[in-house]
Amino acid sequence: MTTPYAPAQLPHTVRAADTPGELPTWQRLAADASFYCGTDWLEFSDTDHIALARYFTAHTPTGDPSAGLIAHWSPQENNERYVPERVLPTPLADKALIIGGRRGYLSGPLLAPGLSAAGQGGALDTLLEAATAWCPQTEGRWWWPYLTTDSAATVRAALTAAGRGPIATQLLSADCVIAVPEGGLDAHIAALPTKQRRTNARRELRAFAESGLCIVRTTLAGQADALGPLLANVQQRYGHDHSAEQMTSLLRRQAEHLQDASVVFLCLAPGDDRPVGFCLAYRHGRELAVRLIGFDYDRLPGAAEYAHLAVYEPVRYCQENGLERVELGMESLEAKCRRGAAVRPLWALHPVGAAPDPEAQAARRDALAAALPAREGAHFRAEIDKAYT
Repeated sequence: MTTPYAPAQLPHTVRAADTPGELPTWQRLAADASFYCGTDWLEFSDTDHIALARYFTAHTPTGDPSAGLIAHWSPQENNERYVPERVLPTPLADKALIIGGRRGYLSGPLLAPGLSAAGQGGALDTLLEAATAWCPQTEGRWWWPYLTTDSAATVRAALTAAGRGPIATQLLSADCVIAVPEGGLDAHIAALPTKQRRTNARRELRAFAESGLCIVRTTLAGQADALGPLLANVQQRYGHDHSAEQMTSLLRRQAEHLQDASVVFLCLAPGDDRPVGFCLAYRHGRELAVRLIGFDYDRLPGAAEYAHLAVYEPVRYCQENGLERVELGMESLEAKCRRGAAVRPLWALHPVGAAPDPEAQAARRDALAAALPAREGAHFRAEIDKAYT
């Protein structure tokens, strides 16, 4: 069900719905944004029924869409990475509306191309007004996590220009991305910044070729039962209490909502159709978003399976299918950087209550930098320091 909002003092009309699919212009606004802002991902993520969701689009007086906004009220949020008191260097004083999504760890503003800075500010201000009016128990509190540096700057500048401020910026996390070169994987490896990294990558390619393993590309349809236990193995290895049954159910729900965008890389041993590992990714626009990795650890021969599934095969796929970028997510940053990924900060925005603690911000910067190779760690520190000047 859609609901119109028309704040008298602002030149935008807002439409709101319980799902993005009910808003005809949503996917047009999301086309150049992250995969995790698209209709299919958002509708999948709401199937856990933990949060109340509301989706908003702003329209100019001529009816053209200008911006979209994702809002969740989730006082019982079960993903600690979307609980501000668990992840912000300086926690918020109270519960707040989650803006930008509550799954995926990557958000961004949904803005029409060519919109002026004043237009961006007016549209986002209108949408935030509508979102907080929808959820009055927040008393105007909101936070917007997992924005890249450019996205955070765009949102903050727009809201400041609209008179909604001051807006605090806090360093939240980091993720990795690979810009796929024209020459594909060979060019990617040739461009690695040190001889040791290039040597290691070529050694991993040889080890995999000599192992007899192969990677087969497919989609998620019909794969959940085989892949759920492999996903659970990885989750349990890294301290998460997720059973094979839970992970199988998760993959079934993803297949139901995301099958058409799914790309699955299956790692198979000679003469055996049971995968020893897999990578699940999603195609969106010009990018491939790597989402999940799973392994049958007892059957791995030790032939750089992770490197191939998480990095090398996605790069190959992108080059062969005309895609420009691999989004690799937040985990295993060092391993991804050593194989050519660039690390980027992720930020959270919120209205200023208590000012963010500079020492807490510096500690978060240092902890993230320490998890990176020295070269990337130094660049990361410099980028963070520049953002705070």
